[in-house]
Amino acid sequence: MKNRMRTKGRLNAALAATTALVTGGLSVVAVAQEQSPGPDIIMPPVMVEGATPTPAPPITVGREEIEREQPQTLRDLFSDEPAVAISGGSVAAQKLFVHGIAQSKLNVTLDGARQQNNVWHHNGNLFLDPSLLKSVDVDPGVAPADAGFGTLGGAVAFETKDAGDLLLPGKSIGGQVTTSYDTNSDAVRGTAAGFGAAQGFDVLGIITREKGDDYKTGAGRTEAGTGTDLVNVLGKLGYTTSEGHSFKITGEHLNDDTIRRLRPNMGPVTTDLNRNDLTRTTLTATYTTDQPTELFDPEVSFYYNRYDLRRPNERGYVRPSGDFNSEVATIGGTVQNTFAIPLGSLTAGADFARDEITVERFHFPTDVSEEITQGGLFAQARIVPVEDLALSMGLRADIQTYDAVDGQTFENAGLSPNISAEYSVTDWLSVFGGYSTVWGGLEPSETALFHAQDYTYANTLKPTTSRNMRFGVGVDHQGMAFQAAYFKTHMSDVMDWNYTTATRINGQDLESRGFELSAAYTGAVGGISAKYTHTDVTYGDRIALPGDYNMGTAVGDILAVSGHYTVEPLDVQIGASVQHAFGFDHADLAANGYQDLDNYTVVDLFTEWAPEQLAPHLTLRAEVNNLFDTAYVSRASYSQTARVTPVQEPGRSFLLSSTIRF
Repeated sequence: MKNRMRTKGRLNAALAATTALVTGGLSVVAVAQEQSPGPDIIMPPVMVEGATPTPAPPITVGREEIEREQPQTLRDLFSDEPAVAISGGSVAAQKLFVHGIAQSKLNVTLDGARQQNNVWHHNGNLFLDPSLLKSVDVDPGVAPADAGFGTLGGAVAFETKDAGDLLLPGKSIGGQVTTSYDTNSDAVRGTAAGFGAAQGFDVLGIITREKGDDYKTGAGRTEAGTGTDLVNVLGKLGYTTSEGHSFKITGEHLNDDTIRRLRPNMGPVTTDLNRNDLTRTTLTATYTTDQPTELFDPEVSFYYNRYDLRRPNERGYVRPSGDFNSEVATIGGTVQNTFAIPLGSLTAGADFARDEITVERFHFPTDVSEEITQGGLFAQARIVPVEDLALSMGLRADIQTYDAVDGQTFENAGLSPNISAEYSVTDWLSVFGGYSTVWGGLEPSETALFHAQDYTYANTLKPTTSRNMRFGVGVDHQGMAFQAAYFKTHMSDVMDWNYTTATRINGQDLESRGFELSAAYTGAVGGISAKYTHTDVTYGDRIALPGDYNMGTAVGDILAVSGHYTVEPLDVQIGASVQHAFGFDHADLAANGYQDLDNYTVVDLFTEWAPEQLAPHLTLRAEVNNLFDTAYVSRASYSQTARVTPVQEPGRSFLLSSTIRF
């Protein structure tokens, strides 16, 4: 049955509005060109310092932080960022939340390739090796139009390393070998990399192999199904012409094939274990220029991303019990150009994505599939209209066709405007704020549900929309930085399920609100920071619960403190990080069968020796993670009920590693 949603009027309005914004910006550029001294004079691009404001500077984990912290998992990567919570357990189960909002409500990309989060609520979907990353940018809540489609709760962009990030100074070819051993899980990890750059070409190849047993918790219990059997291969090939045209092809293949619990995100609900074979394959191709002009500063990218989850029926289940094969394949791309305009810049373009979702059902005579196609136009202007005031304004117009599992087709369209500003009160004090309305279409369904039952979609299903705001104040003076911010995200018509009738429906409103406080000092040989986040997440008239899969979860209050210091005469760097999650109790937890969330404190230490004179290409590192052997359940994990024992995090472990660069 075809259900054509009545959207032609909205679609035409959406396309017209975005076209007007784009052509309006082009007209400004054209007028500026006509008034230039003459056709033979090429005016340089207008570069405006600070002309790319955001509601607050994005949460950024940069190259320096990643190299210093050497994260092994997503949890390690964001351990110093309390606004980002990672649920616990094995790498196969970890999920990402920003201000308590689940990854499915975010636009998450890896080297520009969209990473969907719709395979199984017991498995994580953000499957990557943090050691290969160069940086991560998180736009919490308010995101610009060129951040992509579906930024209902914000955007997260991961970028992997290039050859230039690894080459030693003055070298055109090189290599790197890193080995490590974790005493808790007896995990051995090895990474080998080769790279080079010459005559416009750059090439990079990295392979990582890790093998480890189930880890032990702070309570001394072995968490079954948490071992590691990881293979990750990353390859990049780039070429830049003498005219500045830059082409790059990236390929990554990651596989984790081992025995997990039947429900990887939970403790021993049953004693059953099951093979859990996760594979992600990502291919991207991009074109940019490093010699932009006023009218030509393009970025063209295309990608293919496939996520496979295979759970064979090796235990002989006679009914659906978490055994199935599922695949989510996405092809997409973006074509955009940044124009210099008198007051700043205008980025305009188009993007598209097509998801093909299939589920092989072992207990039904037929398999099922869904297809989703999205296309969008966008424009984002970043200007400085007056001294000390930076503005960012943008608009997206999106259309979506959703071919559902029950044969219905939903066609929808909508607009997503945003605006943000930052004003410098003095050279060290600024205030900022932003607001956006996001049209998110119909969120991809959780495909694993279809392995157990036939589902239908309500023919009145509406697209999800959100309203985001963020404002605050910041201080930056002589190495000292302070920031305070308030945030709020409110979503309407979120996707939910009526499990009694096996129907997909619009659920109640989902909301996240709270505030952040941070203070940091950065000096020549070290730094220290403290970050505190308070987050309240509600679904309808109650708090969000762990069972509200793909929506949000209770986070509460989290404090993260970290510091590092370099003893230059000894070529030694030391560091420490502390994360404290405050206890969280609420009547809605008990009313729905959950226990209160306990507080916990986790302390990690590291020391790193890079003997510049003795062995200039060698680095030795030692870490003590969970120093006090705390028994705890990571915030955002599934918590205790009468039937479910939560997955606890690893207890004390010592990690020893060495890196040789040449």
